[in-house]
Amino acid sequence: MPTPDRPSKLSQSTKKFAISSVLFGPIRPAAELNRRTTTALKAHTFGKDLFTEITLQQNRQNPNRRGMQIEYTVTAKSPLSARRVGTVYLSQLCDLVSAVTQCPIWFYMPEDDARDEQIRMNRQSTNVERELSEDEWMWITGTLAHLRRKHPRFLAAASWYRKGLLGRDTLDDFCCFWRSIERLSLSYADKSEWNDTDKNKSPVKKCIAQLTTDIFSTDNCPHILASAVDVNEMYRLRCEISHGNLPITPNLIESVDQFIGPLEDAAYQVLTAMREKYLPLDEPE
Repeated sequence: MPTPDRPSKLSQSTKKFAISSVLFGPIRPAAELNRRTTTALKAHTFGKDLFTEITLQQNRQNPNRRGMQIEYTVTAKSPLSARRVGTVYLSQLCDLVSAVTQCPIWFYMPEDDARDEQIRMNRQSTNVERELSEDEWMWITGTLAHLRRKHPRFLAAASWYRKGLLGRDTLDDFCCFWRSIERLSLSYADKSEWNDTDKNKSPVKKCIAQLTTDIFSTDNCPHILASAVDVNEMYRLRCEISHGNLPITPNLIESVDQFIGPLEDAAYQVLTAMREKYLPLDEPE
C-alpha cells in the first residue's frame, strides 16, 4: 500500500503524449520539411528528455491558410502535466525559430483561440512569409535538448528576443532586446585576460564590448554596439526604465524608440554569430 514515504509506482510512471498546435507568424516551412518527422537530437536516454518526435507542416485543414501545424511528443505523468510541459517546450522551440529567422512566432494551446487567430490572419490582404529552410530546422530540432542542458542562457537570450518581437510596448520591447544582448554578453564574453578591476568595473558594458570583439570583426560589428556613446545611453535608459527612476513621458518614449530598430537587429546579429561560431549542430556533448 502506498505511503507518503513510498508513493505507488503508478504515480511515478510516465507516458508519452502526442500534442498538436499551430504556430503563427510570417513564416512557412520549406517544401522538404512538410510532414517530415524529426527527433530532438542529443537527447538524454531513459526518458530524461521529454520533448521529441517533432513534425512540422503547412496547415493540414487548408494549406492556403496561415500558420504551421506542429505535432510533437512529450513524456509526462498526466494529460495536465503533458500540456504544461508541452507548452513550455514548444515556447522554447518558438524562441529558437525566432532567433534563427528574425520573425515573431506565437501559438495558442486552446483550440478556439487558435481558430480565431487563423480567421484574423486570413483576412490580411498581403502575406510576406519567410521560408524556414531545412538546415535551419535541423539546427533548431538538433540542438534544442542540448541547449536546454548545456546552454540555458542562450535559450534565455532567445526568449527575451522573441518577447521583444512580439511586444507592442516600446519601452518593454527595448528592454527585451537589450536583455537578450546583455544575457549573452555576461555569459559568453571571454574574460580570461581580465584583471580584478576589469571584472568589477561596469561589467555589463565591458562584457558587451568584449563579446562584440569575440564574435565580430571591425567590418561587421553592429554599429549601435560598436559605439560606446550609444551603448552608454542604452544602458542608462535600460536601468532607468527597469528601476522606475524616470517618469514615462513622450520625450522618454521618443528617446527609446530611436534605438528599437537598430537594437533589434543587433540582438539578432549577436544571436546569429553566437549560433554559428559557438553552437554548431555537431558540437560535442
